[in-house]
Order: sequence, then C-alpha cells, then structure tokens
Amino acid sequence: MIGFWIALATLALHASALHNYGLVGDEMYFIACSKHLAWGYVDQPPLVAIAALFAAPFGYAPFALRVLPALSAALAAWLAAGIARELGGGRFAQGLAALATALVPAYLLLGNLLVTTAFEPLSWTLVIYLVIRLIKTDNPAYWYGIAAAFTFGMYGKYSMLLLGAAVAIALLATPERRVFRMRTFPIAATLSLLAIAPNLAWQWSHGWPFLGVLHGDFQHRHPFQSGIMLEYKNFGMNALAFIGEQILYTSPVVAALWIWGLVALTRSERMRSYRWLAIAFGLLIVATIALEGKGYYVIAIYASLIAAGSVALERAWETTGTRATATAVLLATTVPLIPISLPVLSIQEFLAYSTALHLTGQNGTPPHVIQPLYAQEFGWEHFTARVARVYDALPPRVRARTAIFADTYGEAGALALYGPAYHLPTIIGSQNNFYIWGPQGYDGRSMIVVGATQQATIRRLFRKVTLVTTIANPYEWVLQGPDPVYYCSEPVAPLATIWPQLGWYGA
Repeated sequence: MIGFWIALATLALHASALHNYGLVGDEMYFIACSKHLAWGYVDQPPLVAIAALFAAPFGYAPFALRVLPALSAALAAWLAAGIARELGGGRFAQGLAALATALVPAYLLLGNLLVTTAFEPLSWTLVIYLVIRLIKTDNPAYWYGIAAAFTFGMYGKYSMLLLGAAVAIALLATPERRVFRMRTFPIAATLSLLAIAPNLAWQWSHGWPFLGVLHGDFQHRHPFQSGIMLEYKNFGMNALAFIGEQILYTSPVVAALWIWGLVALTRSERMRSYRWLAIAFGLLIVATIALEGKGYYVIAIYASLIAAGSVALERAWETTGTRATATAVLLATTVPLIPISLPVLSIQEFLAYSTALHLTGQNGTPPHVIQPLYAQEFGWEHFTARVARVYDALPPRVRARTAIFADTYGEAGALALYGPAYHLPTIIGSQNNFYIWGPQGYDGRSMIVVGATQQATIRRLFRKVTLVTTIANPYEWVLQGPDPVYYCSEPVAPLATIWPQLGWYGA
C-alpha cells in the first residue's frame, strides 16, 4: 500500500509542473506525426504519436500532452515497490524503492515530457516485475502478461528489444531457464510477434529507416555550446562517458542503492532465483557500450535494481534509526535536485537557483539555462512569428508559391504547430518523417529555408541563396547558436528531383 501512496504523490508532483514551461521540439514533431497516423515512423514506433493525438481536443496544451508520461512515472514507482515486495521486502523496502525510483532525476525529467523514452521506465519495469512473478509462482499465464508488456514497450521504443534479449539470455544462463519449457511461452511469443508485425512491416517497406536514424545520430554527435559533451564518436571516450552518465542520471546516492541491489542479486542466497536480473543488467551495459549507445539507453532498468537494493538495505539495517537515516540521506541528496529535473520553478527562479548552486553565472558571467531540455521549451512562438515576417514580406505572387522548409524536425514541428495562427503554408522539412512526407507539391522556385544543418547542401542545390535574418533564443544558448533564415530561388532542378539530396535521418 505504501507504494500506491508514493506513486500518487509522484503523480501529484508531476502534475504541478506539467504546464509550467512550453513544449520541446520533439513534442511538436510528435504532434505533427499524430496528424499523419501510421503503423510506424522513421525514428520511432507509433505509441508516442497516438499519445499526442489524445491531447488534440485540448489544443495540444502541455498539461494534456504530458499527463500520460506523468502517469507512467508514477506507475513505475508503484511497480518498483511491487518488485521489492516480490523479492521479500517489507513496508520499508517497498516505500524506499518507490520513493527512490520517483526521485531518480532522469525519471523526473521523463515524466514531464512526451518523448519516446517517457514510457520506458514503466514498460521495462513491468516486464521485469512479470518475469519475477512468473518465476515465483510458476504460473504459465504470466507469459501472456509478459508478451503484452513487451509489445507495449516495442510500440513505445525499439530499445525494448535490448531488454528482451538480455533477459532471455540471462534466464537461459540460470536454472530459471525452466520457464521457457512452459507451453504458454511459444503461444505468447507468437502473439507478441503478430502484434508487432504491422510496425515491422512499415519499417521493412520503407527500407528500415530506423537504422539510418541510429547511424545519423552517431554522425551528428557534438558538444553543447558550453563545451560539455556527453556522447563521443571515439569508442573509448564514449564508453567512459556512458558509465559516468549512469551515476549522473540516477544521482550518486540512488546509484549507491542500485549498485547495492546489483551486488545483492549476485551474492545473496535469498535472491538466488533472481540472479538473472544482474546478468541481464551486465549484458545491457556491455551491448550498449559495444553499440556505442547513449547513456540514457538503459536508464529504464534502474527501478528494478533500486528495488533489489532497497530489500538488501532493509535486511542490513534493521533498526528504525538506521532506516530513518537512510531515508533522510536519500531525501537530502535528491530533493534539492528536483528543480534541475522537473520545472517546479519559474524560469527566472530556476536561473537564480542554479546560480545559487554555483552551476552557472559565476565569475561575472551571465547565468544560463543549464538544463538543455528546459532551454528547448521557450521561444517557439517568437521563432514562428519571425519566420512569418519573412514570409509576409514577399510579394503576393511569389508568396503564393513559396515553400517554408526547416532542416530539423523540431523547427519543422514548431512551424507546423504555430504556423496556422500566422497563416503560414504547409511546412516541409528534411529530417526523418518530414522527409518521408515529401515536398508537398512545391517546385522549389521560391523557398524560405530555416536552419543551418543543411546549409552546404542548400547552397549547392540553389543558385541564389540569401541570408535574410537570424533568430536567436537566449535560453537555447547551451544547445545551439542563432537559427539562420535564407531565401532561396533558382534550384538546379525541380524540388521533387533534388528532394532525396536534402533528406537526412538522425535524432
């Protein structure tokens, strides 16, 4: 029951912050995807687009768009308490597991954004919870629940494949491999495959573009404007950064808790039946480093390890005083970090808070928004208005055949969302699904181009390219510089012909 109340408090905490800032580029892109419903998209399965569609009756307000991620974060905390209970934990372990999971910085952030990763902590934790129940009860019906949870996760993000493979291999490496001999396993696996088939068919019919996204994501890794870099093209540097991010995303004290859980899973006789979870974690880490993945690719596994650590701590610290101390340390080290992961403060209050923590605004320099995702949540309507000003300045005859082209999906999504209020035409773009949706009948003889990603290609494909203006957003300093806006004419060939040269995939 303690897990339920903490989950409810988690939902209330997220609800208090859902509407404080604006939308990020990814969210506006997913809104655009929701207006082109399909079984698949270049860079993600359809769940996030369907979730965005639910916010349509509310005008895609941030609160409506993010209520499902907030609910997902709360349910992940509840499941963490459930895993602690299944591992033999009492009330303290269950409460600690739920509380620590709720306060993981990465989970706080994901519960406030409609992004593909937002549903991962819930889907991964649910799969692990159901596998634990399967092993504990030997009830073959749990295979159907596992299949449903796996399918849900696959429609949220393809990384569920990593978890599924890691858990399967880990189970096969332990005596718990017996669960694969249950007659319900092949039936459940077949049902899951049939349910996922439409999405896989979409990827196949479009030439597996998601693989292009992974490649493009690797090619476009670059540091923030502050000089900080989290992902590298160099394998060794990327591996070191990946390991460091596991501590950063969970916070040091919570990391100590999940590391304790990892050790307990490998050494405790009481947890012998669940050693496969530790093996699965190791496989995930090795595989993600080998694939040169980003640090957050495995973030969803930690609710389960936190639960194991909470049980181990409960058994080791049996007195009320030591348990109270553990809870106090957890709260003292994580609650001050909440404003950095969840926008509970106004942006000006956040700047003052991060300055007080000496994270920015030191040595006479002006304070900056150090949280990259916060920085993306401001200025989009101003950005659209500035583009509209360039469009409206064109002669009416020219304007009627002018395309507005954005070279990233975030900018294209913003223009598509806010553009109708400024009477802008259908927006076209070159990244991911905007590229798939094509040039929308424009011939390219007159085109406003927003963004610098495709600058070299644009100058090669158009004989006349004029920089009209640049649009700056001071909050986005940490991410990028000003966005250039070009007016392009005299293409070397019709837009439909040169379109394949403009497209690019990446996250």
